[in-house]
Amino acid sequence: MYLSPRHSEIIQMAKDHGRVLVEELATHFNVTPQTIRKDLNDLCDQRLLSRIHGGALFPSGIENMEYEARRKIAAEEKEAIGRAAARLIPDNA
Repeated sequence: MYLSPRHSEIIQMAKDHGRVLVEELATHFNVTPQTIRKDLNDLCDQRLLSRIHGGALFPSGIENMEYEARRKIAAEEKEAIGRAAARLIPDNA
């Protein structure tokens, strides 16, 4: 499943800080708190975050996350790494 750029950034912020708060995210993205609550609920439904009162937490360890959830984290970066690695393989190798 595709993650929007905002969802990807929310996940990265949660990963960097351990948690994210609705009000801070609403200010950061210049959207309503209701929009952020919906985003957080969507991300929690996908098991990418865990919902807490007023925000969400990044799971403490990715070993407990399902493969599909882990696959979505930094998907663009992983794809770029794969393309760069493929360029290093000689033709007909």
